[in-house]
Amino acid sequence: MKKNLSPKEWANEFEEFVSADPVNPPVQLSNQILSNVQSDLNPSVWSVFSKITFIHFVTGMVSLLFCPQFGVSPFHEHHGLMEIFMNLGKHGCMLGCGAVFLGTGGLATSLILRPEEVRTVMKTKFLQFSLLSALSIGAFICAGADVVLNLAVAWFIGSVLGGLLTLELGWKIRARFRSKVVYGI
Repeated sequence: MKKNLSPKEWANEFEEFVSADPVNPPVQLSNQILSNVQSDLNPSVWSVFSKITFIHFVTGMVSLLFCPQFGVSPFHEHHGLMEIFMNLGKHGCMLGCGAVFLGTGGLATSLILRPEEVRTVMKTKFLQFSLLSALSIGAFICAGADVVLNLAVAWFIGSVLGGLLTLELGWKIRARFRSKVVYGI
């Protein structure tokens, strides 16, 4: 087939294409393609949770760089957000720290994952962020942190709320950018 066809040649090519006998792909190939599309559009909750866990691990480690509590912060002489949170009392501080710790992961999740994966998260978001919060507290205990139950509960509530709110915020920001790109708004 030559590259530069005249309008008449294009019409002839099109007529030949339209009048050709249909060729059906093998059933196995069609089923495999449909299965792949189905799994891409509806990812499993567990595969998405594993991605969220990895995102949370990375963002959590980064957020700990700004927290003087664990002694890994290069900014240990500056208390930053912790100083502000401490003005809210012990429970307010725990709420704020939890919100920042899991909130960074929630925001990153909403911006990094594919839209289909974020929709999967949205279906079970409370369960997923509660599980991430519990796993985080468990990791802190394994790392040697002293945990007081009522403060851990405050941290847990703050982290779940922070994760949920930033997930929603990031999703709305992403939707806004999508509408600007698609609709030029």
